[in-house]
Amino acid sequence: MQQSNRGDSMATRTGRPRSEAAHDAILKAALRLVTRRGFRAVTVNEIAAEAGVGKMTLYRHWPNKSAVVMDALLALIGDETAFPDTGDALQSLRYQLDLQATFFRSPRGNLIRSLVSEAQSDPELATAFRERWLMPRREGVQKNMRQAVSEGSLRDDFDIDTAIDLLYGAIYYRLLLGTGPLSEMFIENTYQQFLAGHGSHARPSRAKTRPDQNAKRGALQ
Repeated sequence: MQQSNRGDSMATRTGRPRSEAAHDAILKAALRLVTRRGFRAVTVNEIAAEAGVGKMTLYRHWPNKSAVVMDALLALIGDETAFPDTGDALQSLRYQLDLQATFFRSPRGNLIRSLVSEAQSDPELATAFRERWLMPRREGVQKNMRQAVSEGSLRDDFDIDTAIDLLYGAIYYRLLLGTGPLSEMFIENTYQQFLAGHGSHARPSRAKTRPDQNAKRGALQ
């Protein structure tokens, strides 16, 4: 009597090594389950069962649930928000903001929201999410803004890290707290306000003195 299992059938259908087919099946299962139910509700056993493999097969590839979920996020959907190559850094930034908002409006937004939420109480997930998802994307924005400065589209006297937090922080704020829709109008308004303060034609801000400082200055004159 011939015996077969789901892992064998996958390898036979695709013609790929059994371990590679199992690896792909685990990534897809992890992404599917966590997107549908949230990070906390999904266990390693459930991911393995969904993929049609044994738990030890999963552990041969990944040390914990956080690692497999991050691999799934990066391998299967990680480049959906990449900067398009337009030849114009500022235009690429504008297009990328649209891609980011579209991504967050999709079911993938629920996945990111779940990961950020759970990362507050899961140190392993927090480290993985920050080092593998946030920081590489932040470096991409840094590179883009430096290029825009060199092209003369943005001022050369602002702090790039602060600008990133102002621009992208607004998007993450709406994603996580639901204060409003991530609409095309919101993205356009956010971008225009960014340009108003950081565009090459924006006037440099002047430091303001506090009223008590003015009073002291007057008393000394």
